[in-house]
Amino acid sequence: MVKAVRGAVSLDSDSEKDLQDKVGDLFDKLQSSNGFQENDVISIIFSQTPDISFNPAKALRVARQYNTAPLFCTQEPVCADFPQKMMLRVMVTFNGTENPAVPVYLGNAGTLRSDRS
Repeated sequence: MVKAVRGAVSLDSDSEKDLQDKVGDLFDKLQSSNGFQENDVISIIFSQTPDISFNPAKALRVARQYNTAPLFCTQEPVCADFPQKMMLRVMVTFNGTENPAVPVYLGNAGTLRSDRS
């Protein structure tokens, strides 16, 4: 069964190292919470606020040697109703079980979905 799960994490600084650490941690928690393996992943879409200067797809490839599924990145638009800074969002599409998808929101990303944090 094809499923999709959302997640997000806030960064502490605009650095490649912080991005690699946070992307790796977010992906690990999404994987463990949803029971998928790397070969189950169909694709991953990242979006980031304009104040993040580095590529999250590259960060995942470096942090977890992740190379099997297509990765895509985009920038969040600057909007009055999305004032968060240093925020990275992700949507993972994967082959999974019939269990409900479990989103993961780390750091200040909990404010994105207060109903889930």
